[in-house]
Amino acid sequence: MRMSTLTDKGHSPNLDTILMIEGILSKKHEFASKNKLRLSLPKQLQYKTFNKILEYLEASNKIAYDKDGSIFWIFAQGPQFERLEKESVKLK
Repeated sequence: MRMSTLTDKGHSPNLDTILMIEGILSKKHEFASKNKLRLSLPKQLQYKTFNKILEYLEASNKIAYDKDGSIFWIFAQGPQFERLEKESVKLK
């Protein structure tokens, strides 16, 4: 991934848009392509903004791509994760 696209000041998505995409991905967990994800959004986005959000989500280890271009939500969350985190041994 190119870091220059993440730090480009010309095109910054707002938090609501990022959360909208995160919410859809975390509920569905998988999309066959970027286009299928983009078509499932409740509002249209500029393609540059959409790609920038996906780059951010990949850089923050929330999504991963399969070799065929499928997008997967990989971020651990939910009650099971919270329970494991609570019960885990704390390291100093």
